[in-house]
Amino acid sequence: MTYPILILGGYGNFGGKISAALAKDSSIKLIVAGRNGRKAEDFARELSQKTGIEIDAIALDIAASNLGRNIADTGAKLVIHTCGPFQDQSYEVARACIDSGIHYIDLADGRDFVKGFTQLDLKAKENNTLAITGASSVPGLSSAVIDEFLADFKELSTIEYGISPGNQANRGEATVKSILSYTGRPFKRWQNTNWQKVYGWQEAHRHLFPHPIGKRWLANCDIPDLTLFQELYPGLKSIKFYAGLELGFLHMGLWLLSWFTRFRLINNLARYSKIMTRMSCWVQKLGTNIGGMYIFLEGTDLNGQSKTIRWDLVAEDGDGPEITTIPAIILAKKFASDTLEQRGAMACVGLFSLAEFTEEVKEWNIWQQVSD
Repeated sequence: MTYPILILGGYGNFGGKISAALAKDSSIKLIVAGRNGRKAEDFARELSQKTGIEIDAIALDIAASNLGRNIADTGAKLVIHTCGPFQDQSYEVARACIDSGIHYIDLADGRDFVKGFTQLDLKAKENNTLAITGASSVPGLSSAVIDEFLADFKELSTIEYGISPGNQANRGEATVKSILSYTGRPFKRWQNTNWQKVYGWQEAHRHLFPHPIGKRWLANCDIPDLTLFQELYPGLKSIKFYAGLELGFLHMGLWLLSWFTRFRLINNLARYSKIMTRMSCWVQKLGTNIGGMYIFLEGTDLNGQSKTIRWDLVAEDGDGPEITTIPAIILAKKFASDTLEQRGAMACVGLFSLAEFTEEVKEWNIWQQVSD
């Protein structure tokens, strides 16, 4: 008996990667969905030819008034929602799934979206469903890494981490729009045991990643973790997250634009996402296809002595974008094997381990290292 999974945006930048991964699992009945039915059918046919497993496809618009019925009619037991950006979205897709008794996963990185997701918790429990938000690099992978090393600390006081994709990686407009939505805009960050105001894509600085990446520019980013982790890890004094672009002129160009937003000369850069996505593609052949992520933890060990741990991840051969999709893939397989007992609506924290992530990325040129 196969487990039916519907992927919204199933032929898109991230949805396509999730579809390709799950299509190889014979225990899963995959349904690729998107606004363009022909694209969905073409993509499904291509996957079927590669895997020898029949893949279904349908046209489905998440803005449709009859969304709940359309989803229910597919017979899916799990929906994976990849149609970002999530910053300005409502919870209608998740509600539609919960109302129909269908499990739900999304890749949201919007801070308010993830924070407010628990408003669906009671209904999800009543309908015996599990709805998960943020099944992506953050907070999915980031929390798995922190939890892996948490037992080494008597008190964890500082979390600092960042991500830098290779410039040659494919970028979708949704990702660009998500970054632009907070560029130059204020947000709160837990720093020195207080909530302090900082600005998106400012505090530009250079960070040294492991070879072969080297030094790259990073800057402030607003993510769900900044709220979630302050509550999740008692004793935490500071948490900082940064992201950056490999090419210095692109990174600093966005840094310059952030000041226009900060001084209110531009209200929101997200409105220019289409043109900025096109412009970034003009120089996509420059740079490399190597991306990196790091997490630095600081506190005291079990003997009360100062302790630090640094975890690094390097993705070569253009495999960096796969990382964003791995948490959703791991969770989808858990649903299919009926090993997720939790019910309710929650952020993707504590639902998979770093060991499970490591096992899932074995087919990719993605490696990790840990140092004190």
